[in-house]
Amino acid sequence: MYRPRDTRLAVVAVAVLAMLLTACGGTAASQNVDPAARTAAVQKAQAGANKLMDAATQPNTWQGPESSPRPKPGLRLAIIPTTMASTGASSPANAMAKAAQAIGWTAKISDGQGKPEVALNAIQAAVDEKVDAIVTMFVDNARVQAGIDRALAAGIPVFTLGNLKETPSVPDVAWDVYGEGQVMAQYMVWKSGGDLKLLQMKNTDIYAAIVGQYQGSQDYLSDPANCPGCTTKTVEWSLANFEDPNLGPAAQASAALQADPSLNWVSCFDACMFRVSQAADRAGLTKRGVQGAGYDCSAENVAVIQRDGLQKACFADPREWLSLAVLDNVVRVTSGEQPFDYAGKIPTALFDKDNLAKLPPDKLNELVSVGWRGNYDFTAKFYQLWGVAAS
Repeated sequence: MYRPRDTRLAVVAVAVLAMLLTACGGTAASQNVDPAARTAAVQKAQAGANKLMDAATQPNTWQGPESSPRPKPGLRLAIIPTTMASTGASSPANAMAKAAQAIGWTAKISDGQGKPEVALNAIQAAVDEKVDAIVTMFVDNARVQAGIDRALAAGIPVFTLGNLKETPSVPDVAWDVYGEGQVMAQYMVWKSGGDLKLLQMKNTDIYAAIVGQYQGSQDYLSDPANCPGCTTKTVEWSLANFEDPNLGPAAQASAALQADPSLNWVSCFDACMFRVSQAADRAGLTKRGVQGAGYDCSAENVAVIQRDGLQKACFADPREWLSLAVLDNVVRVTSGEQPFDYAGKIPTALFDKDNLAKLPPDKLNELVSVGWRGNYDFTAKFYQLWGVAAS
């Protein structure tokens, strides 16, 4: 049924309020916090956040394998990211396709469009095409299990990026996404002076975002010792509505922040946060003092941080490095070897305006143009392992 725009927005605002879930105490609790306990919480949070802020400017060393089999020639690879609309998924997909071509393979990217049924159809199509391997990126395995099972039954190996080993039989490469959520919570506790009133924009489609980023922050902040008097509220949103001007995360976050003036921070992964920042600017929420924290350090988000916009910090994992690590495991498995366990072998970092200003110009330009690359030339290392010339 058609509704005039204003009426639809009113309905959305009501729906947002209905979905807001208070996880820790309220404003009164914040006012009654023991000052010594608050100071201790802030100091603990600052120490935790500073570890990754320092890591952002330090060189890294290779902790991966020192050898790899030569890639079999002429293999066909299916790459299925959850949605190409998000830089966090499109960047590793494109990087993997480029590297696959460098080793003489054919790579096809099929956009999951943020819809499990589309990703499932892409897996089924890859099986029908008898590809040599399938890689999914941030696709919830539980929602496409029928396709994974069919691929494995057909002898086609399946690999995942960012699934936190959700399916033990499928090799996965990820970083500590739960710890990422915790360290971002620490940053917000620190920068809010222990008076954090957080709106968490919880995506309901991406497994790593749910059990990692969201849950890590939520668990940290639910412990009174970590932030006495802090509060969190949650709004859930789906990738199917990612770009919807009325139902998407930007509209929902803007409505929630306007409905509750006590909220002073908002968090979600960067593709979401960039849209939230734009909506917040239009609504005057940035001028009100609302601040944002994101995950991925996409170029457009770094630009918001640099100009002191709503987003103040971003957690960085070298997404292209991770994608080549997955590809390395594809090389190994298709050569009859076991996958390498990259857990804990790939660096992470935390950026805000202060440590961005400390970066050398070449590193800053790299960050805003292609994303954080871990302060190490991982591409050259992987190409060396595979015995191919760097492009």
